[in-house]
Amino acid sequence: MKVTMQQNKWTIMCRCLLLVLLVMPLLSFTVVIDAGHGGHDAGAIGKMGVQEKNLNLSVAKQLGAKIRENYPNVKVVLTRETDVFLPLQERADIANKNHADLFISIHTNAAENRNAQGAETFILGTERMEDNLDVAMRENAVMKLEEDQTVYQGFDPNSIESYILFELMQNQYMDNSLVFAELVQNQFVGTLKRANRGVRQAAFWVLLKSACPSVLVEMGFLSNAEEEKWLASAEGKNGIVNGIFDAFEKYYKQ
Repeated sequence: MKVTMQQNKWTIMCRCLLLVLLVMPLLSFTVVIDAGHGGHDAGAIGKMGVQEKNLNLSVAKQLGAKIRENYPNVKVVLTRETDVFLPLQERADIANKNHADLFISIHTNAAENRNAQGAETFILGTERMEDNLDVAMRENAVMKLEEDQTVYQGFDPNSIESYILFELMQNQYMDNSLVFAELVQNQFVGTLKRANRGVRQAAFWVLLKSACPSVLVEMGFLSNAEEEKWLASAEGKNGIVNGIFDAFEKYYKQ
């Protein structure tokens, strides 16, 4: 009798341990949301005066709150929650220090062509690098505003030669980054009916240095007057937040 009771006790303990091991991955998921630019780095500025740094922060904070509300077991970290300047490397460091499972960098686009419009989602890569070099240079140029340049090991965001290093590095997170990027882009196009600029690859420093699946989202063009108005509206921001959240939900459940 004592042996049987002891066996039952160990059986129950083993089953509980197995259950914990199965549930642990769901309890330990961390997403880092990065609001691009900030402080003395305004980013793109629209004709109506909308500043990219403020729009990015608003969307990032709303997205973080929505994930926390619906998935309390998910750890949500924002790289910034106020209008402050953060070096590119520090943004990636925040993701790595928190052992992020997903890194989402929120940005807004601009172009000399005032008719340019639509959303695009980037993952790290050098495919068709020349086509995407302008946006990579613009986003990486933030480095020049930083006091400490040593962390970038001689990388010059304005030099084409510097981007060769991206071709020499393998991105072990590319597959999962691509999965999430496609989910985000599908929301922008299918649900929000935005012009589709596609899922693209580019040499962004924050993606290179983040040790997890990571994407950089360009929500739309502030240089396009009509799109600027939509991006700044409550309808536009809520739509973007809900779209990225739905993409996160699908990715998380997978």
